[in-house]
This record gives sequence, C-alpha cells and structure tokens, in this order.
Amino acid sequence: MKTIVLLLLAISLVTVLPAMSQDAKYWLAQTQSDYNNGTYSLALDDIDEYLNINSSDLWAWNFKANLLIKMKRYSDAVDSFDQIIKLDRSNAQAYNDRALILSGRMRQDEEALNSLDTALQIDSRNANTWFNKGMILEKLKRYSEALEAYGKATTLDPSLDRAWYRQGHVLMLTGSYESSLQSLEKATKLNPKNSEAQDDIGLVNTKLNSADTKPNSFENATLPDPSNKDFQENTNMAVEAKGMVPEKTIEFPVGEATVQ
Repeated sequence: MKTIVLLLLAISLVTVLPAMSQDAKYWLAQTQSDYNNGTYSLALDDIDEYLNINSSDLWAWNFKANLLIKMKRYSDAVDSFDQIIKLDRSNAQAYNDRALILSGRMRQDEEALNSLDTALQIDSRNANTWFNKGMILEKLKRYSEALEAYGKATTLDPSLDRAWYRQGHVLMLTGSYESSLQSLEKATKLNPKNSEAQDDIGLVNTKLNSADTKPNSFENATLPDPSNKDFQENTNMAVEAKGMVPEKTIEFPVGEATVQ
C-alpha cells in the first residue's frame, strides 16, 4: 500500500512548538488517505491545511498543482505553480509545467511560450523543455521556429525519439522530404512502436516516389495511440505530482504519466 514517508524539514528555530510538527504530520496523513479513497476535494482541503502550517513547502505546492490538474481546475493549478515560482525563482520545472497547462488545457499559447522561455533562461540544456517549446510553435504553425526548438532538443538528447518524430513531421509539412525521412527513421529506430512516425514515412516515400519506398510502411502502422497525439502526452505529464521532496511523496495511480 502506498504511503507517505514523512520528512520534517530541519528547523533551526528552537521556539517552534512540537504540536506544529504533529499537525503537519496529521494533515499529510489525511491527504494520503483522502487521495487514496478518491475524495480529491477533501485531499485538496487537507493539503491546504498543511500549507497553512508550512507555506514554503515546494513539494506541497507542487502536489496541490497536480491535484488541481487532476480535478480539471487548470487556472487554479497555474496559480499553484506561480506560488512555487514566487518561492523559488530558479525553479525551471515549475515554469515548464505551468506552460504545459497554459497551452495544452487553456489555449494560452503566447503566455506558455513566455513561461518556457523563462525556463530555458534558467536551464538552457533541458531537452524536454526545448521539445515542449517546439510543440507549441508547431501548434501555432511557426514551423521555422519549431524546427529550431526540435533541433535543440535532439542535439541535447539524441535519444529523444518524440523530438525526432515531430521534427520529421514538420519537415514533411514544409516539403523537406529527404530531411524529413532522415528524422522519421531516427524516431522509429529509437521507438519502433511509434505508429505515427511509420505513417509519416509512408507519406514521405509516396511524395518522393522513391524506388526505396517500403510497401509495408502503412501495413506496419497501427492506429495511433491517443496518448501520443500532439500535446496530449505532454499535458498528461503534468498530472502526477512527482514530489519536490523525494522522501515525501504521494504517488498517483499507475498508468498516469509523470512530469518530465
């Protein structure tokens, strides 16, 4: 059975009452219980009570944000990510996660791009953040900028198959079929189960009218997995509270994606 491992923060002030630690422990236990029972509104009340005691706990704000996402209260979730940022201006992950919600759920793409740009100012070597930026730019049909972002992602992490796929897809859309084919083949080599990339390979080969066209490109492609389509996979990544303090986490059910 999943449990919360309680790690009370080291406190140098000797005047803090022991009862406060007990209260914090109680509300975290209640959060765990109510979440496991599926009573998310009660779990939200519980984590709020905990935050009334430990208002600077980044993990708790992160959990609250992701719980609100699960409850489809997206604007409130963004507010919680904003609270994390207020407490820690260098938290690139919070800027990234709020961007996923702003674009994927609230259609506020420009604000989402601004958030990702800030994340990249803090951590310019995060391949996933570059990928997320590429996704939004592609969504806005700003293909040249999207290709630049995907290029950054694949340079920083050559194993990021979804970045190779999206790069190949945009190259196909812009008519750069030879380059598209190279990127798509890298994507399928890294992830042979990527049926969408297989579909695109078939389309590109048809466009090229190449003697190397593989007749089974479409035959090998299964119906696309909805979890891999466009922004859905990335917005789902923001659903699970990964835990800002690893020793003190509430795990979401198996099958939900993690924050990248």
